[in-house]
Amino acid sequence: MAGQLLSDGKYYQIFYKIRDTFHSNTDNDYDEFLHKTDQTLRNIGMYLIENYKTDYYLCPQSKGGNDCEERCKYLNAWLNDKKSIYTSNNKCAFYNKLWQDHIEKLWDKLDESMQSPNKCKRDGDLSNRRFPEDKYSVYCNLSPSDVLSLTCPDKAYANSCTSMLTMTYVIVGIILLYMYFSKFTNLGNKIKNLIKNKIGIANHMDKQHNDELLRSSQNDTMSSINRMYNLSYNSPRTDIFN
Repeated sequence: MAGQLLSDGKYYQIFYKIRDTFHSNTDNDYDEFLHKTDQTLRNIGMYLIENYKTDYYLCPQSKGGNDCEERCKYLNAWLNDKKSIYTSNNKCAFYNKLWQDHIEKLWDKLDESMQSPNKCKRDGDLSNRRFPEDKYSVYCNLSPSDVLSLTCPDKAYANSCTSMLTMTYVIVGIILLYMYFSKFTNLGNKIKNLIKNKIGIANHMDKQHNDELLRSSQNDTMSSINRMYNLSYNSPRTDIFN
């Protein structure tokens, strides 16, 4: 049974207020939906969590009685306002995909926590809205791969950006694993000893090689001296007294 409704201004103040704290995701249950690099989309997601988990979730216990239906209407209106701004009234394919993956799916996840009678049905249809095409951004209707080619410093190396990032993650992972094993297991000491042994063997081989080169050089020098001596000794002599 519906309770006493608030004024439009009161509902507006509830869902459109500016926030500086976010306490409804302390267990990180919704982190998978929060975009890692798009701060605007991430902020909308964080605001949605707060609006749903605090200002809508408690609607069955509102002071004036259950006003979930009215709050649901304003929550949808608030989110559609953000959707209109972010997707250019649902006309940009690139941003539509991001919105669907990070915001609409977040709504579905949040709605799972509500009891059936009080679930808020999402109404995000903006198909009847228009948006001037000359106001679209460069990325508006590009594919993710095309956007990547524009965001990389050099288009010729766009495809290598992902590979470089992947390689960086792999190297960092190896370093972290090595540090972990070195600190908490005997495997780290074994790896250190193995590396030291290999370095020692390499140094020994280098020293042995250098010694062989030195002996070879000395032998060559002695052979040259002997040949010079023999040549001098066996050369024909002229009797200076004749």
